[in-house]
Amino acid sequence: MARTREFDHDRRRQIYEYVERNGAVDPETARQQILVQPDSSSKPARSGAELKASVPMSSQEFDHHVSILERDGHLEVRDGKLRVAFPIDADSTTVELDDVEATVRPARQEDIAGILGVIETIASDESYVVARRLAADVTRDEVLLRHNESENRIFFVATVDDDAVGWLHVEVVQSPNMDHTAELTVGVLDQYRDGGLGSTLMERGLDWARSAGVQKVYQNLPETNEPAISFLEANGWTTESTRDGHYRVDDELVDEVQLAVWLED
Repeated sequence: MARTREFDHDRRRQIYEYVERNGAVDPETARQQILVQPDSSSKPARSGAELKASVPMSSQEFDHHVSILERDGHLEVRDGKLRVAFPIDADSTTVELDDVEATVRPARQEDIAGILGVIETIASDESYVVARRLAADVTRDEVLLRHNESENRIFFVATVDDDAVGWLHVEVVQSPNMDHTAELTVGVLDQYRDGGLGSTLMERGLDWARSAGVQKVYQNLPETNEPAISFLEANGWTTESTRDGHYRVDDELVDEVQLAVWLED
């Protein structure tokens, strides 16, 4: 199962949480922004005495804590920025389409604008309700990848000539009774469909979910989203249940179709 991260030092937790909230940060900027109470060898202040002003860590102390966080697999430095380290296959997968070559890879914070653009384009169709909610969540957070006590979210991106044309998102349910499950969304721009790009994104996402200890992945869709339902069924998903009139689409009440796939070891 996906687990929250544990830290043996408060300042390491502070550094991790700052990086996790911001997605990708310059190390020196992080050091200056993370304020701590200065260490003191003097006697404790008398009751009512003012606390010392918070200050940044020294460069030596900050670098020491970052080194420990890297060693323990919590953070990594890539392209000169601190990032949350995810246990993920970083290799790219190439997909040959009719007249172009697409690449599928794990997303990074710098992909946020491109991925949001694709999600919002596809979610303009009211039948993709979950994607609209996802776009709102990412826009609010201003961060793609999350790993904290309440969220564990990963993205893959499909690109053509470095422009985002598709995405896949997996979010593990952070509940003790449901942390064997995860929600998945996937989408590809119309002009790049039917060439295996969506299936490649799906394969990468399910591989990551399996490695994270997830046993079941699900997605809920309005029954009017027939292309998405057909795509999931073609990739081995099954309908578990429906809920009558769960969505309002184009001023009509529409049933929800709940689909899922169980992951084998």
